[in-house]
Amino acid sequence: MKEEETILSYEQRVQVRFSEVDSIRSVWHGHYVQYLEDAREAFGREYGLGYMTIFENGYFAPVYELNLHYRRMATVDDVLLVKIIYCKTIGGKIVFHYVVTRQSDNELILTAESVQLFTTKEGEFSPLEPEFYKQWKQKWNIL
Repeated sequence: MKEEETILSYEQRVQVRFSEVDSIRSVWHGHYVQYLEDAREAFGREYGLGYMTIFENGYFAPVYELNLHYRRMATVDDVLLVKIIYCKTIGGKIVFHYVVTRQSDNELILTAESVQLFTTKEGEFSPLEPEFYKQWKQKWNIL
């Protein structure tokens, strides 16, 4: 996990739907991005770092970088566990690592990492941590 330190995590359960598989009965790769997004939203609700909180404090947090590493195939009716792990960083960014496993056999399906950068509502990158983010880190004892 590079130099970042793991602090908080959350696990989201996803059941693969028929509409999410392709002609070879594998989850189409683009759906994993949605699974990760759903996990980020659930993490935000759980820990008070949701998109609306960021927005209400005068910022956006668009995804700047997203890396996915496909390990195994998942198919219709598989139940996937999407674990999102917040990683301690410095500056105006949020970094998450993800581990997706199949619940039935604990098979590793996918690993991923996302980097979100804080920007002002005018679209300017904010290299320093916004004040509300500093307060959020203090609340969770992330120093």
